[in-house]
Amino acid sequence: MNRAVRQSRTLEACRMAVLATAAIVLVGLPLWMVVINSFKGQAEAAELSLGLPRAIEAAANYGEVFHQSRFIAGFMSSLLVTMASVGALLAVGAPAAWAFARSRSRVMRLAYSVAIVGVILPPAVVPMVFLMRLVGIQGSQLALILFTLGLRVSLVVFLMTGFARALPRELEEAAAVDGASRLRTFVQVVLPMMSPVVRTVFVIVTVLTWNDFYGPLFLLQGDNATLPVGLYRLSSGIAQATAWNYVFAHVVLVSLPLILLYAFVQRRIVEGVTAGAIRG
Repeated sequence: MNRAVRQSRTLEACRMAVLATAAIVLVGLPLWMVVINSFKGQAEAAELSLGLPRAIEAAANYGEVFHQSRFIAGFMSSLLVTMASVGALLAVGAPAAWAFARSRSRVMRLAYSVAIVGVILPPAVVPMVFLMRLVGIQGSQLALILFTLGLRVSLVVFLMTGFARALPRELEEAAAVDGASRLRTFVQVVLPMMSPVVRTVFVIVTVLTWNDFYGPLFLLQGDNATLPVGLYRLSSGIAQATAWNYVFAHVVLVSLPLILLYAFVQRRIVEGVTAGAIRG
């Protein structure tokens, strides 16, 4: 028995060592390279090394990024688009997922298949640009919000419907017996039970929207540009060799809000994924 326990502990220790090594190689080293090179001068950062900087120029690098990329304007645009898009996606996706999960009609099954087909189809960026130009909203944040809603709603519905199908019906039936309307049942009974998947989808869609590049590149103009477009303009606007110190500094600034968000909600994300797995 003791031998079996020791073997199990040894196997677990080896597994953890492999996972830790993989995490360091795949996540730790790239993250270190980005952060440490954002502290270096242009010539030293161009070496793309992992060594410590010979001279720390973080203040100059980050200050230049704020100036050249119009970081504050890009941050506010990204924040507006992300908050509005994610809010709209959750407001549409959660009730749609519940309706698809509870309905047994063929029409609703067909509608569900149509609703999730966007998960595998590539985004129709060029037709969307022409459509936005036709209705006169190209270049505005509204155009990007509508584009994001159409692009991500399939993923949101797909993830939430799988979770909603496993929810117990007894509480909904009890609410109906008490005279609650469908809307009240959803808001007071179903939505609290869906909170784990809502939190998980919130983080996933927030990351996808915040980091989106092609949508803002084609649909936004001027001061409405988001942070990823600002990074592109910063790197492409340099006449000489790419100033990697500025690029890495901008990457750090763009990634920092997402890192803080994930650090704040990571436990709830794990709880949501685990709850979904158990229910499934």
